[in-house]
Amino acid sequence: MAPITEVEGRRVALSNLDKVLYPETGLTKGELLHYYATTAGVLLPHLRDRPVSFLRYPDGPDGQVFFSKNVPPGTPDWVTTAEVPRSEGPARMVLVQDLASLMWAANLVTEFHTHQWTAADPDEADRLVFDLDPGPPATVVHCCEV
Repeated sequence: MAPITEVEGRRVALSNLDKVLYPETGLTKGELLHYYATTAGVLLPHLRDRPVSFLRYPDGPDGQVFFSKNVPPGTPDWVTTAEVPRSEGPARMVLVQDLASLMWAANLVTEFHTHQWTAADPDEADRLVFDLDPGPPATVVHCCEV
C-alpha cells in the first residue's frame, strides 16, 4: 500500500518513492517530489489556472512513455479540472492550483506541460516558452546563452 501523507489538509498517496527516474544521476521519485515541494512557491504561479498535460512513464524512463492529456482515472474530487477546447473536441484537463494538487500530480508524472493560455481564456496566449534541453554537445550554459 502507498504511504499517505497530508498536504494542506488533503490526503495524498505517494507511491514508489525509491524508483529511480533518472539513471544517469540516480534521482528517485521521492527526491523529485521533494524538489517539487520545496520549489512550489516559485513553480505554482506558472502552473495555476493553466491546463496541464503530463508526460508519464510508469515503468521508469526505459519503459513505456506517454502523454496524459485528460483527467486520469482516480483523480481526487478536490483536484481542480476544466473543460478545454481541442481540435478533436473538448477535453477535461487538470489544473494544478495548489501544493496538494502539485504533490498528487507529481506522484503520477515526471513532467508537466502547460498551455500558453489560461483555462478561462483559451483564445488568448499570454506567454511564449522555449524548450531548451541541454545535451551533448550543448551544455546548460549554452542553453542560457541562447
